[in-house]
Amino acid sequence: MSTLLTDMQLSAARSLGWMPGHVHLSATDIRVDGWALRLWDHGERPRFLINGEDFAEVEWPLPAPDVHDAFPALMPEGCTRFRARHPVTPGGGLFPEGFARFNVTGRLGEHRHSYRTAWFVADPATEPPVPTPERITRVIGSDSAPMFLLGGATIAQRIRCLLQDRFDRPLSSFRAILDWGCGAGRVTRYLGMMSPVVTGVDIDADNLQHSAASLPEVAFEQVGLYPPTAFPDGRFDLVIGLSVLTHLKESTQDQWLEELRRIVEPGGILLLSVQGLAQSALYRAPLERQLRAHREGFLYVGPDGQLDDVVAEEGYYSHIIQSHEYIMVHWGRYFDVLEIVEGIAGNQDLVVLRRPR
Repeated sequence: MSTLLTDMQLSAARSLGWMPGHVHLSATDIRVDGWALRLWDHGERPRFLINGEDFAEVEWPLPAPDVHDAFPALMPEGCTRFRARHPVTPGGGLFPEGFARFNVTGRLGEHRHSYRTAWFVADPATEPPVPTPERITRVIGSDSAPMFLLGGATIAQRIRCLLQDRFDRPLSSFRAILDWGCGAGRVTRYLGMMSPVVTGVDIDADNLQHSAASLPEVAFEQVGLYPPTAFPDGRFDLVIGLSVLTHLKESTQDQWLEELRRIVEPGGILLLSVQGLAQSALYRAPLERQLRAHREGFLYVGPDGQLDDVVAEEGYYSHIIQSHEYIMVHWGRYFDVLEIVEGIAGNQDLVVLRRPR
């Protein structure tokens, strides 16, 4: 059992790498703190990068008992926290193309796939209004506006980089993009900065109303708990669905997978997130639960009350875990499953699919 726990934590360490805790920007400097797991660089200082360049000042390693509690098999000494600072100069180009990029790497620095562990912050001057704490909580489980923005910018930029890396396509090349389950617009706000053809849909009418008022460049529509939607066949060529299929029971999932196949054009791309080993390890989920999900393929953990105030049907919103093998086989009935990228979508795994031509 201890070997399986170590394997689970190793998977999380490989795909997550590091996580920021706070990002603070002032007129004179930018400060980032967080933790990093550099398993194969023991004794060698990692590189802490901002837009590909080394931070001017770094404190490392600092005690991190909370990280040790999450990864006891990997970090027995528990010294994985850091603090980094970099001066800000007027006109210094801190936000190239509207975003600052942070990363922790080995001594050789970043490479083609480094976007998968990079974190991004948007230029505050371009940020639309932030949702209320209550609306944010329904999306991320806490009312932290900084984490809402940091997570949204990071997921949007990682998706942009993934599409370029995997398909050699910029986000702007897609003719119609659907953010399925957009919530309070955590990712939608940044997709709308990069493309004029984004539509956001959700079951949460209150969040949609706020998003429509604050993000006028995006089209928003409310959808029901079950399909069909009002969209015509083949309406979209890119669908992004983050932390939606982590909350729907199997029969409901199947209905929505069928509907997504209908509204995506042949050859269209879908990026749908699921809970994987990275998120399970980070949240210290019981190993027995993960083993059961692996054996059964699809595991209903229980109800999730996060949307109780906006979902009329009791028990609709649930906590779901699916194994990669289940996804490859079961979702493969609807789409070509091209790849599952671990930990890239707000610590969830991202399933890359394509509707067969």
